[in-house]
Amino acid sequence: MLENYELKSQAWKRVKGSWLRVVFLAWPLILWQIFTISHSARQAFEQQASSSVQVISPTFFLSSIGQNLWTGLVEAVIIGVLGFGVVWTLIEWRRESIEPRSPLISSFRFFGKATVMDSVVLMGIRFLYTILWSVLFIIPGIIKGFAYSQAEFIYAEDVKAGLKIESMNEYITRSRDMMDGHKMQYFWLRLGFIPWWILVAITGGIAGFWVLPYYEATMAEFYLELRRERQFGSRAEIRAARPYPKDEHKDDEI
Repeated sequence: MLENYELKSQAWKRVKGSWLRVVFLAWPLILWQIFTISHSARQAFEQQASSSVQVISPTFFLSSIGQNLWTGLVEAVIIGVLGFGVVWTLIEWRRESIEPRSPLISSFRFFGKATVMDSVVLMGIRFLYTILWSVLFIIPGIIKGFAYSQAEFIYAEDVKAGLKIESMNEYITRSRDMMDGHKMQYFWLRLGFIPWWILVAITGGIAGFWVLPYYEATMAEFYLELRRERQFGSRAEIRAARPYPKDEHKDDEI
């Protein structure tokens, strides 16, 4: 695997070279980010304005949990499918070196008739599995979320290859297998974006016009490197099996 700084460097080159096109590609996610930040700020202001103490009953507490779970599920599905479209377009763009013809609508590509139900079910299953693991402890939920993170891209590979889709749960399993040994690197990769997300929050979402394309491009680079290693083996293994020619020359000189 490439190091995280190398993945980020490649992603930044892609974004910097075609920033406006990538922004057009990621515009629904950027708008959603701005809306979420403004809505959260308004709610915080309203709560601060009403300083009255409220007694929370068990019924109200359970109702709030149920409402938050339902809202979280809907958001995970809709935003997940949109993000799926953005990252997969960036993956194909990187592979084929051809810019998307219609970046304004490419993020909606998996809302089509042939893939919308599969995509919704896959995002829903992943959300529910992650929540169920999080019920035990927070840490297992985070780890499983990382393990399931590549499921949609594996699914997209099968769709592109014209393979019959039989079980969406299969892609959760295959993602878990693909991420074996790479969850820690993925964790540090995601963690490195926290300062950028703080900047987005401070600027009321405006910085998201740069940060979000950069983040999505980085996720595309991570999947491509995972896929490359899956097909050809790790770089360390390749170098161990086939030493560089200069190493062989050194041996001859000795």
